Amino acid sequence: MESLLEVLRRRRERRPHARASGAATAFAFLVVVPTLSGLGYLIRSNPDVIAAELVIWISLIAAVELLPVPTWHGVHVSLGFPMLIAVALIYDPAAAAAVAFLGSFDPREFRREVSVSRGLFNRAQVTVAVFAASSTFHALASLSQPWPKLVPVALLATLVDYVVNLGLVSAYVALNHHLSPPVVARQLLGRGHEFLISYLGLGLVGTVLAKLFLVPGVGMWSVVTVLAPLLFARQMFFRSQALEEAHRELQDREQVLRTLSTRMAEERQDERAAI
Repeated sequence: MESLLEVLRRRRERRPHARASGAATAFAFLVVVPTLSGLGYLIRSNPDVIAAELVIWISLIAAVELLPVPTWHGVHVSLGFPMLIAVALIYDPAAAAAVAFLGSFDPREFRREVSVSRGLFNRAQVTVAVFAASSTFHALASLSQPWPKLVPVALLATLVDYVVNLGLVSAYVALNHHLSPPVVARQLLGRGHEFLISYLGLGLVGTVLAKLFLVPGVGMWSVVTVLAPLLFARQMFFRSQALEEAHRELQDREQVLRTLSTRMAEERQDERAAI
């Protein structure tokens, strides 16, 4: 019996440039339009939240976002996530959301492998998730607090980002491929506890980055300290995917051998019965 992943992969091979379904496109604009409207309203209401240094954050996040890790059926894991968490903890929610929207680049956009609606939705869902994480953190804590009080709230903000991101992406993919959102979420998560631990670990890296950013004389230099670990994490993601793919192939081969063995046993039994 074919797995869901194999069925979707075969569909994509038959329709490599298929557009998003009408339901998925409608859902995308239901997310994009309120997100842009709300972001514009927040910035107009309080323009002081936009600082010149945000341009540096946008540039760095965009550079890291151009090195995504493909996971499942066109969904990518962003290694700019720790930087987005750092921005969410350092700045006002509106400023953090603006950085998320402008910095969330996708190399597939340049290759025209994703539609305009899909590209805008990807940016919008990241923006909503970062805004929710930033709002949660600033409502409960600040970076000036000691580590024992800071870390739990920062991890809670990371969890909020995780839930919002997973919910929006699962809904979009489910509508686009006529699947159940829980089924999509399980495929996106893989081994859920490992995925969550990795997500929280990246959130902790973002927290350390935010704390270092406020140290006098460090500032943007703190970002350099996490670039190497991020690139290393990217290679680990690829290695993990390769191992998972190899494990899946071994399971398939084992199933084929088991089927052949059963068939040979049945043929021998038929031969004995004939004799």
